[in-house]
Amino acid sequence: MNCPACRAARCRRSRRRTLLDYVAALVGSLPWRCSCCGTRFRARVQPASGLFYAHCSICGNQELKRIAPEYVNGFFALFWKALGVPAFRCVPCRHKFFSLRPLSKEAQDDQIKIAS
Repeated sequence: MNCPACRAARCRRSRRRTLLDYVAALVGSLPWRCSCCGTRFRARVQPASGLFYAHCSICGNQELKRIAPEYVNGFFALFWKALGVPAFRCVPCRHKFFSLRPLSKEAQDDQIKIAS
């Protein structure tokens, strides 16, 4: 995510404050804040083409690492483990989750390079 004002890549999610923030979130536009200049803006977590691949629900990142299902906690964790659904960990925010969606081509290439 790049800031529209200063073009810095150091942006983080901002809290929703107004009713407009909540309404915009219904269509996928979330509030962000630039860590460099402090500009607050709304943008999608990721482009619509990335919705078909596994991504972190917190930060929207597709830089994921496959992990053993035993490391993922949650209410439905036993259910997903029993079904054999793959488990992932987001590299930047360390969020652990299950996903039925496949990894993006770039993430698959990165994991092949690491395994080699």
